[in-house]
Amino acid sequence: MDSTIRLAIADANTLLREGLKRLLHDVKDFLVIGEAANDVETVDLVEQLRPDVLLLDRDLPNVEAVPIQLAIKEQNLPTKVLILSLFPDQSKILNSARAGARGYILKSTPFAVLAEAIREVSRGRIWVDSHTGFADIFALLADRASTSNEIEGEISLLDLLSRKELAILNLIARGMTNEDIGKKLLVSPKTVKTHASNIFDKLKVKNRTEAALLLMQARSRYGQGDPGRLLRTA
Repeated sequence: MDSTIRLAIADANTLLREGLKRLLHDVKDFLVIGEAANDVETVDLVEQLRPDVLLLDRDLPNVEAVPIQLAIKEQNLPTKVLILSLFPDQSKILNSARAGARGYILKSTPFAVLAEAIREVSRGRIWVDSHTGFADIFALLADRASTSNEIEGEISLLDLLSRKELAILNLIARGMTNEDIGKKLLVSPKTVKTHASNIFDKLKVKNRTEAALLLMQARSRYGQGDPGRLLRTA
């Protein structure tokens, strides 16, 4: 069985494309079958050659990566997209996940890591840069996009909470202390404090008040009885 991974590179920077091609050429299970410098060339390349993985610059001239991804998705092409990004721009990279990207990697990343990312994405897995603060959100959006033909709408950070954490957040929003929450859930105040700290980190808030406000905003947007829609089980 042929284990060669067929690759295409879409980046406006000629030097970067040439450098990548040389590096990828030296990897025995990689084969670069095409390259593109703009959106039209990229879509044509993918339609005609159907590479296994497309290394796609997040910001091609005159267009972002998302419209190209949507064209690939609408035609149900088998190519998997790995986004190349100069900066960890959270909004744009998450939009790429919503449009079906299977991973993203910063252009400053060592080549050995890029090679690993390509292999993982080619196998249908999701690759994220764990050093960025939104890796979990990207993975969640990318997973949703892979199981739906619809483009995933805006995600709430509450999606990152476990059921236990969401239960604790609800009690925090009701003004209960760690001691009160511990008694209600039959755990120690120290355990509640640890959960609360994890909640604040995931929601990117500084304190109980900010966490409670975020929960109330989500309830207002999605409905009081629908917070479970935002959960990922522990």
